[in-house]
Amino acid sequence: MVIKKSGDESVSAAAEAPGCCNCRFWRRAGRDGPGPDWGHCKRMPPVLPEIDDDKMVHVGIWPSTEAGDWCGEWQLRLQGREA
Repeated sequence: MVIKKSGDESVSAAAEAPGCCNCRFWRRAGRDGPGPDWGHCKRMPPVLPEIDDDKMVHVGIWPSTEAGDWCGEWQLRLQGREA
């Protein structure tokens, strides 16, 4: 089943089921991730972990999620479009 969107964009009904894997803000983690179905949500800026250690390097972290997870911020990634 294909659903017609505004303009010339069309998306299958299965692709519209909410999931991180088809969210415009999600990026697959790649080889350094915990598994092939894991990625990072880029909806908000990275957060700094609360670590009280002067010897540690502080790096921003995006939330790690599985491809089948979803949240209330989910937005469908249209083919050929990136956030």
